[in-house]
Amino acid sequence: MEQQTQRWSEGEYFTGDWGGLRDELEAAGIAFDSYYVNNFAGNVSGGFDQGSEYADNFYFGVQFDLEKLFAWDGATLLVSTINRSGRSITSEYVGSQFDSMQVVGGQTIFLYHVLFEQKFLDDRGSLKIGRFSASDDFNTSSLYGYYMNNAFDGNLRAVLFNTQFSAYPFATWGARLRLDPTPETNFQIGIFQAQDDVFDRNNHGLDFGVESGDGVWLITQVGWTPIFGGDEQTGLPGHYWIGAYYSPWDGFSQFKSPQKTDGSYGFYVHGDQMVYRESEGSDQGLVLWSAFTHDPNENIAIMPWQLNLGAVYRGLLPGRDRDAAILGFAYGHFSDDYADIVEESGRGRPEHEIILEAAYRYEFTKFAYIQPGLQYVIRPGGTGNIGDAMVLGVQMGIKF
Repeated sequence: MEQQTQRWSEGEYFTGDWGGLRDELEAAGIAFDSYYVNNFAGNVSGGFDQGSEYADNFYFGVQFDLEKLFAWDGATLLVSTINRSGRSITSEYVGSQFDSMQVVGGQTIFLYHVLFEQKFLDDRGSLKIGRFSASDDFNTSSLYGYYMNNAFDGNLRAVLFNTQFSAYPFATWGARLRLDPTPETNFQIGIFQAQDDVFDRNNHGLDFGVESGDGVWLITQVGWTPIFGGDEQTGLPGHYWIGAYYSPWDGFSQFKSPQKTDGSYGFYVHGDQMVYRESEGSDQGLVLWSAFTHDPNENIAIMPWQLNLGAVYRGLLPGRDRDAAILGFAYGHFSDDYADIVEESGRGRPEHEIILEAAYRYEFTKFAYIQPGLQYVIRPGGTGNIGDAMVLGVQMGIKF
């Protein structure tokens, strides 16, 4: 029987299967992953001023399956690079602490992953070691990626503001151990390098050194993934976790003292739950989610409190099964020590900032989407001296 050829528009990648070469390489142990995301946004009212900007992010990674290549059971090696360009509307036009464009941060080319992973216990355990970031495994959800504002996208931003939490695209030396003792429970613990220039884009991810002034940053996370009211085909899946972090590193800068300090710590929680499923075996339906973080160290934490709420509905419109409608609310509260410094500079006293976001992701194919959206920024910068901002934007993504 003649084999049917898959239509290009029905494939997983924009570049297809390279005439069969891509599948052959993956079968041999070499898999490619590449995607491009861009943001275009404009502040149409409020903030500092009205204006627009464009920014983008390109990722290219190659994963080597060492079991297929060298009969090394359960082992893989990942090497990747990232290029970011453009700039955000936030500092010049909006004036907010949360960034309105999620692909902004470290606008240059980076070497990102140089990462070895070993799975064991029938894949119920894994150990990662090498160059990567804590954001790959901790304090993140696939739901966050639907949003354009950095209050939601990627990770809880307050954790990044307050600590040495290494996040995409900034890699450090690290190790992560994960155990899945049951199908519904998981446990992770990680240790990462803490250093002054962890977010220095001029290093391009090539600073592999460990200096005498460097320290360590520790994080752990416990997760629960229940299915309520049935099995994987009929039930309502959820994802819940709680995480905590601590660093004894003595290199944290204080707002009201020139002396560095140590002992940064805090915790975060996340919960998402599908509350409505359109049909058996389908991923279409409504998911509600929430996340919260607290860092008690107000002498070093810009934003010790952050609360996020969100909703994602896949397949809301008839015939558009892969599309997603999203809503989000983010609240961030500024620390008193940070507020004192800002107030002393004559810019007012920051108290809190709120982000509202609504968007609709239209998926042309499995490999390409466009997502127009609206953001409303309440109290940009937290002081009340900057007018509430209305941001219109669109993000687009494509998998190569």
